Amino acid sequence: MLGKIHKHGFTLIELLVVIAIIAILIALLLPAVQQAREAARRTQCRNNLKQLGLALHNYHDQANVFPPGWIGTNAAGTSYSGWGWNVMILPQLDQSPLYNVLSPRFSSSFPYPGAIGLPAVTTAMSDALKTPLGALRCPSDVGGPTLSNGNVRMADNSAVEDRGINFGRSNYPAVAGTFFSGGVAAGISDAAIPTFATYRGTFTENSRTGLRDMTDGSSNVLLVGERYTPATNALDDDGHAPWAGVINRSTVEGRASIGDTWFRLNSQLTNSNRGWTPGFGSLHTGGAHFLMGDGTVRFLSENMDIGTYRNLAMINDGATVGEF
Repeated sequence: MLGKIHKHGFTLIELLVVIAIIAILIALLLPAVQQAREAARRTQCRNNLKQLGLALHNYHDQANVFPPGWIGTNAAGTSYSGWGWNVMILPQLDQSPLYNVLSPRFSSSFPYPGAIGLPAVTTAMSDALKTPLGALRCPSDVGGPTLSNGNVRMADNSAVEDRGINFGRSNYPAVAGTFFSGGVAAGISDAAIPTFATYRGTFTENSRTGLRDMTDGSSNVLLVGERYTPATNALDDDGHAPWAGVINRSTVEGRASIGDTWFRLNSQLTNSNRGWTPGFGSLHTGGAHFLMGDGTVRFLSENMDIGTYRNLAMINDGATVGEF
């Protein structure tokens, strides 16, 4: 006669050991998963900047210049528009329907669009302005797809056209150059509107800069860099980046879709939030991506020499930058 068969289960100690082993494996695996996800986000971010480079160079092929940083005042100083460089390349980004909706708000004198009086904001324009564009968003950014900042507006003389309109956010402001206002903490003073004379970069007010102007070499010039969402959306926060334009010419509003390199890259990273800097930064560890004048995309270290960083923002300073 066969004896009774006993079924053995896990003892409490064995169960605890198994749980501990599983916890250790998860702890080892989680950073690897996070790193893999961030690597994928960095790749997407590089691809976004590459697409911007292709769009900008396609525009340049037609116009022999890059688009203006933004459309400022007209020759008579009587009209202001504020439309930014991103609007000018919407057709090159396969966004012709958006461009066709917005283009009545500036003159069509390609390649040098000018400021004109603003028509009433239509529902179609409002919807177009708040359209999120995937090609202009870094997947590592923590900000929402639109800006509800009341300071974001397009102005024509005394006519303010905010009206509660939301604006699509961008993580890729263009490089205006570099400027120091003699001690003003923000790096830009009211008297220092980002023009080529003061910043010496590619994208400034009413700029008409082409590859021929980059005497430092297009591979040594920064065109577009990363900037992620500020910590808050206060009305006077600098650094918001609506793709539609720069809002107006004052010290705060003039930093929307352009930036300068006076402050060190990633200089104001606090608790994964960016402060009010008008410069560049990213949530990618160690630095940020930049589109160069020759269309390549480089990842610049936040520890790079500050002099080199500033020289790269200017197109004809004659400085030898060496390796970076």
